[in-house]
Parts: sequence; C-alpha cells; structure tokens
Amino acid sequence: MRSLLSAVLAVLTLVALGGTAPAAAVDAPIGRLGDTLRVQTNGIIADVTVTDIQPSDVPPGFGYPPHSPRFQIYSGTVVVRPVAVPSPSVLATTFSFRGVTQTGDAYLPRNSDAPDALQYALQNAPQGSTVGGRVFWDCYRDLVSTVVLINPHTGEHLAQWNL
Repeated sequence: MRSLLSAVLAVLTLVALGGTAPAAAVDAPIGRLGDTLRVQTNGIIADVTVTDIQPSDVPPGFGYPPHSPRFQIYSGTVVVRPVAVPSPSVLATTFSFRGVTQTGDAYLPRNSDAPDALQYALQNAPQGSTVGGRVFWDCYRDLVSTVVLINPHTGEHLAQWNL
C-alpha cells in the first residue's frame, strides 16, 4: 500500500511540474493582429507588429510545393522597429516567426527569393530604422491562426499575435 501511494505521489508531482509554463513564456507579450508589441531579449529591444495573415501565391525561390489535400501558402506582413540592437544584422538570426494553427501545428517560415521577404530586411536593421516584409508558411494541414515570435537558438517565446 505504501509503495502504491508513493508511486501515485511521484506521478502527481511529475504532472504538476510538467504542467507549468516556463517563466519566459509567461513574460512574453501577447496581442492581436495590428498590435505593436515590445520585444526584449539579450540586449535587443524592438517594437514588432504583425499586420495581417493572408493566402499567398507561391513566391519565387520557394521550391516546389508538396502534394497534399490542404496545400496552401500563407504569408504574414511584419514591421520591425529596432530600438536597441548590438549590430544591424542581429535580428536576422534572433527572430523567427512561426505560424501556429488552432490544433497546435507550428509551421516554420520558409525562405524565398521574393523581393519583399522579411528575411532580407532583417539583415540590415540598424537601431532607429523601420523595416518590414512578408513571412511565408507552407500550410499543409490547418491554416495559420497565430503568429509566434521565437528565438530559434534558445526556443524562447518572445511575442505572440492572435487573429
């Protein structure tokens, strides 16, 4: 009886520890499309706005789309105003905008050769400038309903925009 009680207590402790969110996720700003959110991480401060999410044509350099029942390209328009950055190119390696669905799928942004792709604007974003562009996602199941800004190196949740 005592070992059964110990096992139940151990399981409840593991569930309780696994169910709590990390401190970084709790502190990340959350807004709606069109809201400007202040993002702060590792000496970087930037005001970021996701203005819209919409279906898109296949951009140049995107590659061949997979054949699936729900294949669709979505793009989000993003505006970034660096307030404090150690170098003009640091945002290109620190910001990754993921498209998340209501069922929990997370689409990574895909590179493209589109002239208005955000990946190129972030390569030269000095302090005080305003840069913008589009982020493209290959939606093979559900469609994007949330944009989450993540640091791809640490996995830190920096900001979130809901529809």
